[in-house]
Amino acid sequence: MKRRKSPFLVFLTCVLAVPTCGALMGELPRGTAFADLRPWLAVGALLGVAHLVIRPVLRFLSAPIGCLTLGLFGLVIDVGLIYACAALVDGFRVSSLLYALLTAVMINAISAIAAGRN
Repeated sequence: MKRRKSPFLVFLTCVLAVPTCGALMGELPRGTAFADLRPWLAVGALLGVAHLVIRPVLRFLSAPIGCLTLGLFGLVIDVGLIYACAALVDGFRVSSLLYALLTAVMINAISAIAAGRN
């Protein structure tokens, strides 16, 4: 039986994955002050809320396409949510599709690992 992911864990994963991917991809310069991290954390928080509220609705509506693509359309939804959240926060921009894709993969991987299975 599949265990449900904790909403707090999904939210925390989103908040921390956005600046982590930025640091790993060289978007954040070394020695970045906390004031410079605020837009990154704001996008992460907004993405966390979108993952909990909007993403399930989008996944349900796109279920036929998800079946045809063997679930890979879920990554398209996640990348789209990252771009949408970036458009809503001043001081943050998505530099490349690769950054958005790696962030989506990191969020899904960490959430799956943290949810665990017995």
